[in-house]
Amino acid sequence: MRGIVVVDQPVEDRVVGWHVNVGEGLESTMAGAWVLAADDVRIDRLLVGRILVTTEKAAVRFGRGADVGALAMAIVAETSTLDAAFAAHVAALPSSKRTLTSPRWPRIPTRPTREVAGDPLASDALTLARWASQLLAAWDRIEKERLTRPFLVPRGGDVARALPPGWGGASAPVVLAA
Repeated sequence: MRGIVVVDQPVEDRVVGWHVNVGEGLESTMAGAWVLAADDVRIDRLLVGRILVTTEKAAVRFGRGADVGALAMAIVAETSTLDAAFAAHVAALPSSKRTLTSPRWPRIPTRPTREVAGDPLASDALTLARWASQLLAAWDRIEKERLTRPFLVPRGGDVARALPPGWGGASAPVVLAA
C-alpha cells in the first residue's frame, strides 16, 4: 500500500489534509480527512510516512510537495512506452501470429476535476486528493495489464511497481484554478 497526504492551508489558522491510500483490495482510497488548527501538534504525525502533496498556500509552511501533474505525465509516458513495447513485440512475430489483442489502458486524467467538500476550506485538498487517487488507481490497472503479458514484464519487473518511474520526488506545488 502507498500513502499520500494532500495538505492545504487555505487560511492562516487552519490546515486541511486528505489521506489517500492505494493498494490491492482497499475498499476506499480516500482514507481520511482533517481540518485542524494551524498550531495543532498532531499535524506532523499525520504527515509521517506518506508522500506529501501540497497546494501553493501550504507549500509556504510545509515545503514543495510531490507534483500530481507530474504523476499524471509519468503515467502517460510509461503507458506510451509500454504501448511501444507491445507494438514492437507484435511486429517481431511472424505474420500468422500477429493476432494479439492490444492492451486496454485506463483513461488517465491529466487535469483535476474541481471538487466541493462539505467544509469549503477542504475543497482544494479534496480536489488534489481525488485526482491522486484516480491516477494511482489507473496506475494499478496499468501494472496489472503489464504483468499479464510476459513480453512486457521485463519492462518493469515481475512485481507490480508501486509508482511510475520518475515520480515521487519534490517539485512545484499544483495551483488550482478558482
